[in-house]
Amino acid sequence: MNNRKEINEVFTPRKSDVNAEMYVQRPAHEKSLSRALKRDSHTLVFGESGNGKSWLYKKVLEAEGINYVVANCANASRIGSITQEICKAIVSPGTVNKLGFSEEKAAEINACFAKGGLKHTGNYEIEDDEPLLRAFKIFNEANSSKKIVVLDNLESIFLSSSLMNELADIVILLDDSRYSECNINILIVGIPNGVLQYFSQTKNVESVANRILEIQKVDGLDSGQVMEIIRKGFAQLQIPITGNTLISLSDHVHDITLGIAQRVHEYCEALAYEIGENKWVYDKALLNTADQQWLMQGLRQCYQVVESNLNSRATAVARRNQVIYCLAKITVHQFESSDIDALIRKEFPTTVPATNMGLGSILTDLSSGDTPLIVKNDKANTYSVKDPRYLMCIKIMLYKDSSAEQVVKKKFSR
Repeated sequence: MNNRKEINEVFTPRKSDVNAEMYVQRPAHEKSLSRALKRDSHTLVFGESGNGKSWLYKKVLEAEGINYVVANCANASRIGSITQEICKAIVSPGTVNKLGFSEEKAAEINACFAKGGLKHTGNYEIEDDEPLLRAFKIFNEANSSKKIVVLDNLESIFLSSSLMNELADIVILLDDSRYSECNINILIVGIPNGVLQYFSQTKNVESVANRILEIQKVDGLDSGQVMEIIRKGFAQLQIPITGNTLISLSDHVHDITLGIAQRVHEYCEALAYEIGENKWVYDKALLNTADQQWLMQGLRQCYQVVESNLNSRATAVARRNQVIYCLAKITVHQFESSDIDALIRKEFPTTVPATNMGLGSILTDLSSGDTPLIVKNDKANTYSVKDPRYLMCIKIMLYKDSSAEQVVKKKFSR
């Protein structure tokens, strides 16, 4: 009997709920978040998109047995109110059933909405029928122990001063005895890493910053964690792979996906389909096809940006292409012109002239125009890659012809 799972049940790059059979332990982050949630303060989790923040906080909250609801800042931005989005998250039909409180209580809060929700908590006198307090009391009636309101996708409101001010007011308000007795804290989740710096520029700097604990940034997975995803996934798909073959494959996937969890799942999904067509036998030769499929399915726009920044015509040295190739070799977030210079001298030694290579001009060009590859920090005179997906594309698109010391673009059919 064949118990092989469907590929899209195993590799789930966009699944919001935790895929328990594919979850990879992240001990440092789990410990840090677990300890933060036990404190009587609010918590901030940040990291680049796709790095597994949602799975992380859901895994920890469920492991700790902490009751929680998720409010989406994207919806708060759409309706213009964080307060209203939190209340809707608490009293939505699904939450009502999950928490086990009565429909009558949900009807009460909905009746409050009919009178008008809060736009800015700090501008209102708190009364018995104030929607946020009423929702919190309903939440507390369902469970008097520690509870968390997750504010996910913070980046959706980060540039809105009115909504960020509302968030600051709510954070401060939860110390009010009428709210604090509900035993609810906030977990803020999103991409921006300057949240506390943002509040430092507002009138509420001390009040807000002292109430939020920021845990370690959620970065990409390391090579061992990528290997664990491949091992678990291939086992469920009954694809035999072990030893050096598994190590080599893991290194390849980690290198081109930068360890970003979502991208690892996407790539493994694309590769699994190729393996399936090969009668479920892994062959290293399948990687080139999987590279192309993954690139064109999820990174087509990024591919076009990288392609548009390459040399428009063939030249003997194609220095611009060398610079772009070397961007994918940089191991730090911010780099200087001298870092690229050192890499070109290492990778393409026979092409280095006795005079200046003109790297400053090339880097300026790559940070300009409608589709820049890099961003320049004028104050520090450094650069950073605008989008990590560009690095993924560079790693797949370009390779070095060592015999000619030239950068070559792979030919893909599109």
